[in-house]
Amino acid sequence: MNTTDERATVREGSKKPKVILFILLFIAVLLTAFTAYLRNSDINIDENYIKKLFYDTLHKKGVDEEDIKLWEIEYEAKERPDFAVYKDLLVKCTIYGITAMDKKGNEQWSITVKMNEPMLKTKGQNLLVADIGGRQAFVMDTKGLKWEETFEGDIINADINQKGFITVVHELEKYKGIVKVFSPEGQEIFRRSIIDTFVFSSEVLPSGETVIIHSIDVSGMSAASYIEFTDLLGNPFAALSPCENHVYPFVWALEDDSFAIVNDTSIIYFDKNRSEVWKKEYKRVYSTGVIDDRVFIAAVSSVEGANACKIVLINKAGNIVKDYQLGEEVYNISTYHDTAAINTGREVHFVNGRGDLIVKYSSISDVEEVHFFSKNEAAVVTKNSVDIVRIR
Repeated sequence: MNTTDERATVREGSKKPKVILFILLFIAVLLTAFTAYLRNSDINIDENYIKKLFYDTLHKKGVDEEDIKLWEIEYEAKERPDFAVYKDLLVKCTIYGITAMDKKGNEQWSITVKMNEPMLKTKGQNLLVADIGGRQAFVMDTKGLKWEETFEGDIINADINQKGFITVVHELEKYKGIVKVFSPEGQEIFRRSIIDTFVFSSEVLPSGETVIIHSIDVSGMSAASYIEFTDLLGNPFAALSPCENHVYPFVWALEDDSFAIVNDTSIIYFDKNRSEVWKKEYKRVYSTGVIDDRVFIAAVSSVEGANACKIVLINKAGNIVKDYQLGEEVYNISTYHDTAAINTGREVHFVNGRGDLIVKYSSISDVEEVHFFSKNEAAVVTKNSVDIVRIR
């Protein structure tokens, strides 16, 4: 009897893919016929809307907002806070101080400090708070303040890598900037004053052996990016001028010290020896990220003046792993290991490393950014609240 039941289950299960395929084909034919009808009737249609309708039909998960929202933490929008997720903590930073909360909004610790424009960054080990335009930087762990530093010039930018190394770029009289590198414990490793180019960012690559100093060179006909490489003692050993007359403000560093640079129209990937591997050009690049340290995900537009984005996934060899029309403008992309969050303003599309939709979260308020606790939970920051949502 058990054998018969098992065989019946197998036979019944084998019919499901055929039924699903039939339904999808039927929907595709129906939408195609509908589009043709509208065209023949001289009715104006938005092709991006039709594509989006088809995409949503294929990928809809049937999950309502309240089904995946675990908690909602309200905040005062007039405070203009910056948020980050560090370990299991949600950290809020305002011009008046830093507060760490659990996922339900219960305060765990707080520090009162006056800042101009606080910026939060973390890549796992510690949490960095830098006062952009001010002169203080703070490093926290799960218990609170670990160490702090005051600088002799206004901070331009700061970064923290996966191992906890800190880089701070600040103003310095008679120079166009200075880069200081600190160990995870707060000891200054080296400083490098820059006199020829305007330095605006720096970071220690994941290996912990190389420092990138990213500057703007204005000596030519127009501004261009200039990237210098030093060892962890500050000794320069290589430099790169990636593209004449173009500035690339964003750098994505991978675990093997290969990296990509991005501006508003192109993405260029270099191997760890700083040799260009590939370049992709578009009418516009809206946002980018890295999934699982092996695939670049980007929201791009290939049509002049179009706001509707296409999502592309590109591997390190330069091959397009997947691309699809999203039909909406993308404001930013956040990633965590093999998961990405694509923010379209009122919706967040959570996708896996293959670009397949996991779940879609809709908000009644504008979404500003997304931070991950894990591949299963994320904090969706809106105009007046932080929604803690379940992804899987």
